Amino acid sequence: MPIDRDQILMGYAIAIVCLVGLAYSRWFLNSTRKGRWILIKLGPANGLMALRVVFLAGAAVGICLALDVIRPL
Repeated sequence: MPIDRDQILMGYAIAIVCLVGLAYSRWFLNSTRKGRWILIKLGPANGLMALRVVFLAGAAVGICLALDVIRPL
Protein backbone atom coordinates (compact mmCIF):
# COMPACT_ATOMS: atom_id res chain seq x y z
CA MET A 1 0.00 0.00 0.00
CA PRO A 2 1.52 3.39 -0.93
CA ILE A 3 2.12 6.01 1.72
CA ASP A 4 -0.33 8.90 1.74
CA ARG A 5 1.28 12.29 1.06
CA ASP A 6 -0.66 13.86 3.92
CA GLN A 7 0.83 11.29 6.30
CA ILE A 8 4.35 12.15 5.15
CA LEU A 9 3.71 15.89 5.46
CA MET A 10 2.15 15.60 8.90
CA GLY A 11 4.93 13.34 10.15
CA TYR A 12 7.70 15.67 9.05
CA ALA A 13 5.78 18.71 10.35
CA ILE A 14 5.45 17.10 13.78
CA ALA A 15 9.15 16.19 13.80
CA ILE A 16 10.23 19.72 12.79
CA VAL A 17 8.02 21.40 15.39
CA CYS A 18 9.36 19.09 18.09
CA LEU A 19 12.97 19.68 17.07
CA VAL A 20 12.43 23.45 17.12
CA GLY A 21 10.84 23.04 20.55
CA LEU A 22 13.88 21.05 21.62
CA ALA A 23 16.16 23.87 20.49
CA TYR A 24 14.12 26.43 22.42
CA SER A 25 13.37 24.31 25.48
CA ARG A 26 14.95 26.75 27.96
CA TRP A 27 12.92 29.62 26.48
CA PHE A 28 9.78 27.51 26.73
CA LEU A 29 10.38 26.79 30.41
CA ASN A 30 11.14 30.40 31.32
CA SER A 31 8.65 32.28 29.14
CA THR A 32 5.41 30.32 29.07
CA ARG A 33 2.86 29.59 31.73
CA LYS A 34 3.05 25.82 31.14
CA GLY A 35 6.84 25.96 31.28
CA ARG A 36 6.79 27.74 34.62
CA TRP A 37 4.30 25.15 35.87
CA ILE A 38 6.74 22.38 34.85
CA LEU A 39 9.55 24.20 36.68
CA ILE A 40 7.47 24.48 39.84
CA LYS A 41 6.42 20.81 39.76
CA LEU A 42 9.73 19.21 38.74
CA GLY A 43 12.46 21.75 39.46
CA PRO A 44 14.90 23.28 36.98
CA ALA A 45 17.05 20.24 36.13
CA ASN A 46 14.27 17.64 36.05
CA GLY A 47 11.89 19.99 34.26
CA LEU A 48 14.37 20.62 31.47
CA MET A 49 15.08 16.91 31.13
CA ALA A 50 11.37 16.01 31.09
CA LEU A 51 10.63 18.62 28.42
CA ARG A 52 13.52 17.41 26.28
CA VAL A 53 12.31 13.81 26.57
CA VAL A 54 8.81 14.86 25.48
CA PHE A 55 10.17 16.77 22.48
CA LEU A 56 12.48 13.90 21.48
CA ALA A 57 9.60 11.43 21.74
CA GLY A 58 7.44 13.71 19.60
CA ALA A 59 10.18 13.98 16.97
CA ALA A 60 10.58 10.20 16.94
CA VAL A 61 6.83 9.68 16.50
CA GLY A 62 6.76 12.24 13.68
CA ILE A 63 9.63 10.57 11.84
CA CYS A 64 8.08 7.13 12.32
CA LEU A 65 4.80 8.46 10.96
CA ALA A 66 6.49 9.97 7.91
CA LEU A 67 8.39 6.75 7.20
CA ASP A 68 5.24 4.62 7.57
CA VAL A 69 6.57 2.72 10.58
CA ILE A 70 3.40 3.67 12.46
CA ARG A 71 0.04 4.28 10.78
CA PRO A 72 -2.49 7.01 11.59
CA LEU A 73 -5.92 6.02 12.82
